[in-house]
Formats: sequence, structure tokens, C-alpha cells
Amino acid sequence: MRILFLGETYRADAQTWIKGIEKASGIKIETKELPKTGSRVARLLNAFTFLGSLYFNKVTYDITLAERSTSYGFFSLLVKTKIRVVAQQGISDAFPETGFAGWYKRILQRAIYTRADLIHAWGYVMTYAMLECGAPPSKILVKPKGLNLGLFQFQAHSRNLPITAIVTRSLYDIYRHNEILEALAILRNRGIEITCLMVGDGAEKDRLLAQTEDLKLNNQVQWLGRVPNDDLPKLLQSAQLYLAIPETEGVSASLFEAMASGCFPIVTDLPANRAFIQDGHNGMLVQVGNPVDLADKIEIFFKNPSNYSSFILQNRAFIERHCDLEKNMQEFFLTYQKILNNK
Repeated sequence: MRILFLGETYRADAQTWIKGIEKASGIKIETKELPKTGSRVARLLNAFTFLGSLYFNKVTYDITLAERSTSYGFFSLLVKTKIRVVAQQGISDAFPETGFAGWYKRILQRAIYTRADLIHAWGYVMTYAMLECGAPPSKILVKPKGLNLGLFQFQAHSRNLPITAIVTRSLYDIYRHNEILEALAILRNRGIEITCLMVGDGAEKDRLLAQTEDLKLNNQVQWLGRVPNDDLPKLLQSAQLYLAIPETEGVSASLFEAMASGCFPIVTDLPANRAFIQDGHNGMLVQVGNPVDLADKIEIFFKNPSNYSSFILQNRAFIERHCDLEKNMQEFFLTYQKILNNK
């Protein structure tokens, strides 16, 4: 059996899918992706070369896995394959949702969703965009990829430990790290100082470092850069709070990692997060673009962390029931095999 993966293999989500299916199937997955280049002309030339290589490739694959419907999912239509499996990356892959870009991306979504043999939705919140683009409900599989629960182990925290928060999203403006820094400054002015671990790298790094200096947060904020995936669980286990306030969100693997590790999540009030977080119970939801609200929610937890101990345990139990990587990947591969055998 030959399995092809189309997508950005450097991404943690892609690695989880690839390695999970490799382990479940015992088959080494072949991968193809667009080369990374700087100039626009070079990107266009590489794109045409890449698409040509897919179309003229004489190999027929048994299974093709493709991540993000509006790019590699659409590209998979050029691949000679017995079955196509596509995964939507966010709440919708047609982003931005308005304007010309939203219009043509919805066309690409419809093209692949009406031709795919199976469509992965990592959560129910993703299914609305799929159905709007013509995806047959019978071809949508709703289940998260899951986590390596042996790696992301639960850590209970002593009441006497200082509060540490962790942020694990890449340093891009969509994730609003600047507002997290503003919230920390607001808290300090209220007499509350917490340590914050910033994990990740990205285009906003220099600006955020300068903001940290301007707000005099150097003693509170630790910029750790990109860390190996195997090192992330220990960092999560060292923190009591997980902060993530992006302006848009799909089903977040980062949230699941935090819940598995014993962090109390404070995240943006978005449909994808409301599916897993009940505000004031197993986490807190904050308004988009409101650092004062974020500071208020952190302060509530800071003053009475023991009030949420039972909910933090419930989060771990939820992850064990629904997000066991090995079990979920075995189920995925058995589903692929069943579809393949019925072809």
C-alpha cells in the first residue's frame, strides 16, 4: 500500500497526523509539499512546477491525505489515487471570509469537498463550513487527531506555588500576544505579578520584545522561542494557566495539550472554544481584543486557584476519553481501509 501526504510537513499538526497513521498502518508515508522560497515570482514558478509534478506523476496511490481544503486539498485532485482524504485546518479554510479571497476559496472548498472520499473535522464547529460548501454529511468524520497521552501527562500543582502562565502560539499578529503583555502590565499595576512563558517564534518577535521592554515586564516574561515538540509537555506541566486569545480559531491542538497537562485555560470567546470550555468552570472565555477582560479573568483565577481544581481534573478526563492519539489514529486508518476496500 502507498500513502501520500500533501501538506506542510514542518507543522506540528501535520507531524501528528503523519506519524499517527504511520504507526497505525505500519507504512512509511510519502510526502510532497511546495518548496519554501522568498520572492513572489519564485513562489509562482515553484507552484506551477509542483502542480505539474502531481499531474504528470504516473504513480497511483492507494490513499492520499491532504491538509487544508483550499490548498493541498484542492491540489489532491491532480493526484492519481484510489481515495482522497482531506482535513480542514480551521473553522473554515475560506479565510478571510469576505471579499474576492473568500469567494474563490469557497469555490476551491466546494471542488474538493464534493469529490473527497472522506473529510476530517477535528471538531463539530468545523462542519458548518463543510456543509455550506456541499460536503455530503456521510463523508464527514468528526473526531480530533488526539494527543500522545504518555507524553502530555497531567501535573497537579501545589496551592503554595507562584502562578505561572504559558502561551504556546506562534508569534504572529493573529494571536494577539501584544494584548497578553498589556494584560500582564494591567495586573502588575494591581499588585499581581505572574510569570509568563512565551513559547514559539514568528514575525512579531522583535516588536513583542520591544513591547516587553517598554512595559517593564522583563522580569516576568520569558521568551523561550521555538522548542522541540518533545520538550513542550514539561513546560506545560510547569504552568498553572494557559493563555490563548487569537481573533479566529479552529479546533486547537494547543488547547487540548494544555488541558491534558493540567493547565487552566483562559481563551478567546469563539465558537471553537465554546465547544470545549464552559466559562467560569473548566476554563474562562475572554472578549476578542480586550486586554482588560483578560486581566480580570486571570485575576479571578489568581485569587482562588483551588476553586478550579476539580474542573482541571475533568479536563484531563475529557482528553483521555476523546483525544487518545493512538486510539483515534487506529480508528482513522481502519476507516480509510474500509473506504478503500469498498472502491
